[in-house]
Amino acid sequence: MVKTRGVYHIGIPVNDMDRAVKFYTEVLGMTIAKLNRDDMGAKLNRADLRSGDGMVVLFQRPSPIKRDALQEDGATHHAFVVDPEDFELAVDKMEEWGVKLHRTPTVNRPSGRGLYFFDPDGNLLQLYAPPKSS
Repeated sequence: MVKTRGVYHIGIPVNDMDRAVKFYTEVLGMTIAKLNRDDMGAKLNRADLRSGDGMVVLFQRPSPIKRDALQEDGATHHAFVVDPEDFELAVDKMEEWGVKLHRTPTVNRPSGRGLYFFDPDGNLLQLYAPPKSS
C-alpha cells in the first residue's frame, strides 16, 4: 500500500483559459499563484490557483469540447469548502450572477450543506459548508 498524506492539487480541464480564470477568481474567490503560457508566450495554457491551503490547476484542453450543463459526468465533481455562515450568501450570489445551477442545486445532510453548480465549461462543482459548531 502507498499511503498518501493529502491532495497536492486538483486539475480541471477547460476550453477557454481566460474565461475559466475569471470564473474561478471572481466567482469562487481563488487567487492566482502562477499563469503559464504556451511556447510562443501568447496564450494561457495553465493556471495555478490557490483555494485556501489547496491548489486548483486549470489546464487548457488541447481541443475544446462542446458540452453544456445538461451533459453530466454522473457524480464526478470537485468540492470546495465555504464557512457555514457564508453558505446562504453563496447561494444568493450564484443565482444573482447567473451561474448555471445543477438540477438539484442544494442538499442538506447531517454531514453539511452543499450547493451544486457548473463552471463555464460544464464541469460540475460543489460548495460544501460543514455543520455549524455548537
